Amino acid sequence: MLFLKVLFPVLIVIVLSYILSKYRKVDPFNLSVLSMYILSPALILRAFDMYGDFLIKNFLLVSIHLTVQTIVMFLISRSIASILKFSNRSTYSLILLSFLPNTGNIGIPVTEFYLGTKASSFATLVLVVTSIITQTYGVYLASRGVHSSGDSLKDLKNSLKNVLTLPLIYTVLLGTLLTILGVKLPFFLKEPVYWLGFSALVMGLVQLGVILSKTKIELIPVKFVIIALLLKLIVSPCIAFLIGNLLGFRGLELKVITLQYAMPSALYCSILSSYFNLIPRTVGISVFFSTIIGFASLYGLIELLQILPD
Repeated sequence: MLFLKVLFPVLIVIVLSYILSKYRKVDPFNLSVLSMYILSPALILRAFDMYGDFLIKNFLLVSIHLTVQTIVMFLISRSIASILKFSNRSTYSLILLSFLPNTGNIGIPVTEFYLGTKASSFATLVLVVTSIITQTYGVYLASRGVHSSGDSLKDLKNSLKNVLTLPLIYTVLLGTLLTILGVKLPFFLKEPVYWLGFSALVMGLVQLGVILSKTKIELIPVKFVIIALLLKLIVSPCIAFLIGNLLGFRGLELKVITLQYAMPSALYCSILSSYFNLIPRTVGISVFFSTIIGFASLYGLIELLQILPD
């Protein structure tokens, strides 16, 4: 029943979008623009309007959790890559795949179906924090992977500039300000914002299906892909659960934080890999299989999380 309730609705949207994109020309870039500039900000505002005090209370702990999670996954991935004598490009690709979760496209919809609106609002907070680290540290790692001499700092500065040109941070600041002032969205704005926010959940799944349909599956680098899958789908949620416990997360928050880091590798890994010419084909294949196999691992994790009290 949990599969039908939580994962099947998510899976069916991805599959239908995948099939449509195979037979009709669908531009993922335009979908991304719509999501980035309208739908995602609405989702963030919806979260703050509903559970602003709860989100502000947990912001610092979520940021600390992500920082520790990122460091631990970096050390584990780097150590494994060193033992297996991976190239520099493969090493940094593995690090990206292991620590960047697909919290946007899959994480929030799965959480909404599984644990409800309050939980998905907390997942939105995780998305905001991971998006900032993705756009900065993720870009820095990718640039390091190609031996960019003297360019890493420039790449990091450019990524920070990109973050500042997107509405994400400003929407968070607006939501925080409205919460502190005790201001709720007026009725004539509340409904459209809530509609657009919920549409962001569906659009993320549509984007995922479209992008996966454009991934070419050729010769599979088995060893690399298996290690990347194990790190992202097994090791990452275990680390997230342990760190969450140490930081004092319990019940709903612990379930959400664990679930978010159990998500498949982010599509952004493939984008970064292509842009910096790391090992784009291998990374794309890894993201594809991470997404497909991720549904099985997510189902297993959801069943285990049922043991925890809400």
